[in-house]
Amino acid sequence: MKERAGFFFPSTFECLEEAEQMRALKSLLLGSGLILLTLTAFTNAVLAEYPCKNIRVIVASSAGGGTDSYARAFGALAEKELGTKIIVSNMPGAAGTKAGNDVWQGPHDGCTILGMSETTMTYGVNGALTTAKDWHYYIFGGSPGVIAVQADSPYKTFEDFLAAAKAKPESIKIANSGIGKLWHLKVVMIEQEGGVTFKHVGFNGSKPAMTSLLTGEVDAVSASTGEVGPYVESGKMRALVITETEGFTFPGGSEIPAVTSIIPGVAKHLPMGQFLAYLFPRDVPQEALDAFQPAFDKVIASDEFKKFIASQGAKIYGIYGEKADEMTLGMEQRFSWFAQDMGTAKVNPETLGIKRP
Repeated sequence: MKERAGFFFPSTFECLEEAEQMRALKSLLLGSGLILLTLTAFTNAVLAEYPCKNIRVIVASSAGGGTDSYARAFGALAEKELGTKIIVSNMPGAAGTKAGNDVWQGPHDGCTILGMSETTMTYGVNGALTTAKDWHYYIFGGSPGVIAVQADSPYKTFEDFLAAAKAKPESIKIANSGIGKLWHLKVVMIEQEGGVTFKHVGFNGSKPAMTSLLTGEVDAVSASTGEVGPYVESGKMRALVITETEGFTFPGGSEIPAVTSIIPGVAKHLPMGQFLAYLFPRDVPQEALDAFQPAFDKVIASDEFKKFIASQGAKIYGIYGEKADEMTLGMEQRFSWFAQDMGTAKVNPETLGIKRP
């Protein structure tokens, strides 16, 4: 290109006379302005139509697990508030990053939402395209963690379970919703602090993990109380320990002890709890968030959703905005550096700008 009067002209202009150059430049600028106006009008028209005719929710796990159940329960109620159809589909794989990357690479218009759990907190260290700061979170709630066995298992207590694992390292198979995800990391904590070694078996979601226990493929499962609850209550599973700092009582049963009451050292890694949520890319138009937020508030406050939460043995969070950002960024630090210290991280969190807590 050639510099003239402070401008750089493309080579196609160099064969023109000065006057012709200026006319061409004006025409180019005018055309650019019309294109800009057209794009602006198109964008405004799209935003004016939010909520979209159909809102897609891509769930980052298989059907039947906690993430899927929450996404569908919330979506069914939110449809009424938004006046549009919410279509939920599943895209499990790669510790939740497959679905996250798919949503991130699509249009950031608010019409495609990620149905996700706290697994987002390990996105960065698991090699995803995003970290916690790249999303807006609308967090429904979450359940405590639990390790359960079949009802006829020889392990009657968690102490029995630990003793068998110490006697024969890696002889006990524990299923989880995915290697590097929360329910896997909970068991890794127990290994580290309890001096035992298990055989970890990862699945694309808690539903297939629980199925593997029921079919005898594994000896135990690490999941949420909401996911395991129906099987405990029907007598198909026995809960051994709650992987939190407080015990938990299933309906009609006795209190299940907290892991910290048996292995106190686990406490230093907690809290590291479950949450289920809808996620929007951080740069989604504000108009989309402004339209979604009132619907979120109404669903969270509804009797129907409270009933669903109760059936999961869960706690309602109902947070978004600054509160959700503060919560998720802190959790990302704990999750990421625990994964790094345990050797399960694919990417060093320091290279992602995630400081050690």
